Amino acid sequence: MHQCVACPTLALALLCSIAAGAGAQPAAVSPFPRGLSGTLAFQSDAPSDVNPNGRTKIYSIEVSSGRITPLAVDGDWHDEQPRYSPDGGRIAFKSTRGGSYNLYVMDADGANVQRLTEHGGNDHDPAWLPDGESLVFTSDRDRGAGRYDLYRLWLADGSIERLTNFFQGYAFMPSVSPDGNWVAFVASTFPFDGGYANQVHVLELATRQTWPFDTTAPGCWPNWSPDGQTISHVLLLTEPSVIQTINSFGEAPEPIPGESGRWHYYPDWSPDNRWLAIATSPEHHKGEDWDLAILDPSRTMPVRRLTEGQGNDRLPDWKPR
Repeated sequence: MHQCVACPTLALALLCSIAAGAGAQPAAVSPFPRGLSGTLAFQSDAPSDVNPNGRTKIYSIEVSSGRITPLAVDGDWHDEQPRYSPDGGRIAFKSTRGGSYNLYVMDADGANVQRLTEHGGNDHDPAWLPDGESLVFTSDRDRGAGRYDLYRLWLADGSIERLTNFFQGYAFMPSVSPDGNWVAFVASTFPFDGGYANQVHVLELATRQTWPFDTTAPGCWPNWSPDGQTISHVLLLTEPSVIQTINSFGEAPEPIPGESGRWHYYPDWSPDNRWLAIATSPEHHKGEDWDLAILDPSRTMPVRRLTEGQGNDRLPDWKPR
């Protein structure tokens, strides 16, 4: 990491501080859109002076100004999937800093990183329960590489319980309802094109019962709205993908128009239920170049891009108020 040495005055110290972050990526769009507010955590693999190998790292962006802050970007490893705690004071994430993917937590400013899981498999997709005392996550710890199920981690004692057993496919991408009773997730159970595609399901935590939630089309990356009335998810019926909302009873699906010719992924509701933070890209997988954007489910505001330039900026998560 770049270090400033022997800056004799406060002004020079400030200049050195700016220089140290001058090569930091990703970059906010310019001019930055007005009339937005809040803070997003997100991941980006944009290379920088402190991340020359382009490992995926975690950042925050002030949606009112475009100011981007790196969070715990040291080390030649991947830090991914940031998720704010319900009180906004911590961020859960997954990282390869221990070898395979395990879950970690840090303060919202990137300090005080602590490891939460330690297993030979891979743990992904941390999702907080509303009381902040446990996390639902994805792991292949019991089924082998690439065969995922949902688990719950209790932070007080580190105990873990298995929530699903999808023998036919896998369960992943959990999103917990605001009342803590339900988990929207993705399962590979939708009959599609001679095989199976991803489909949004719901798990009732009290009974462990699960059922398909959107039976109309393949989908992924569900996200429960803060008022508990709506789930947004990626609709995979056509290419490129769009974001769709559906009510909490699994009815009234509504695709949301976005940017023409671009893929739309990773929806996350703002704390006031007004906007969706998403990522858009001209391609998916090969040739992808994701940028953060704001999507208005009411369709009264056009898509507003937040980031641009080199690297993939994605998996946005709103900081609670």
